[in-house]
Amino acid sequence: MKALRLHAYGRAPRVEDAPVPEPGPGQVRVRVQAASVNPIDWKMAAGMLANVLPVTFPRILGRDCAGVLEDGERVAGVADPRTDGTHAQFAVLPAEQAAPVPAALSLEAAASLCVAGLSAYIPLVEVARVAPGQRVLIYAGAGGVGSLAIQIARQLGAEVTATASPENHEYCRALGASTVLDRRADVLEQPRFDAVLDTLGGPAHRRAMEALKPGGILVALSAAPIPGGPVRHDVRIAKPQIQATRERLLQIFQWAAAGVLEPQVSRRFRLEDALHAYAESQAGHVRGKLLLLPE
Repeated sequence: MKALRLHAYGRAPRVEDAPVPEPGPGQVRVRVQAASVNPIDWKMAAGMLANVLPVTFPRILGRDCAGVLEDGERVAGVADPRTDGTHAQFAVLPAEQAAPVPAALSLEAAASLCVAGLSAYIPLVEVARVAPGQRVLIYAGAGGVGSLAIQIARQLGAEVTATASPENHEYCRALGASTVLDRRADVLEQPRFDAVLDTLGGPAHRRAMEALKPGGILVALSAAPIPGGPVRHDVRIAKPQIQATRERLLQIFQWAAAGVLEPQVSRRFRLEDALHAYAESQAGHVRGKLLLLPE
């Protein structure tokens, strides 16, 4: 099969021939029809996660995908980050981290909803437990996670504020944000949010903390350095692990199939053009999700 493999940290991965993987106990083999590009992919390639997720070389990159099992069932899910990934024509997934794709949902849409969907669903539904009438702030609302988080927060009945570049303000409003702030603006003059989803870290983390009402919760996903400064003891800070399960994926796919959650696929690349997709992801400011199509 063809696969995107990394041979050393800091060296560009390349598409080359690789053995078709054999599933072990508790695993399924997927013929990949679509795989998404996530920041973890280029961070792993650069060695930025070497202390957390060390890899052996060569390593197939990619974390999630959608495709077809040998019996014809359509599935989508997330690979174990400690093993070969999904940017290939075939991938092996833990069975408990994959779920069937509803007939009303395309495989491309399902692939875009795995890592990004879980990264929005777990913080808002399970950690912050967003409830009707609450005010929620979503950082980077136009991105892969943010574009889904806006929709999920609205589905939960919250009033949503998002941050985005000026050219993406209308896009975020169309997704359900009632207010959109410039991503560079420091305009949060007083605490007013029940929950904040911080996907950026750095200075945004400090602003996010200051934006919370007493008793509010900040859910932080970014690995960016957290700046020093006074700590608020009247708010909660959570840094959840984003773990795929069949049940979580099924809920996300069912919402999408019902039209409650609209997948946001912005561009599609052939596997041979994966480096262009990685560069675009690393440059930032991508609307929604980038997909690789191995076939």
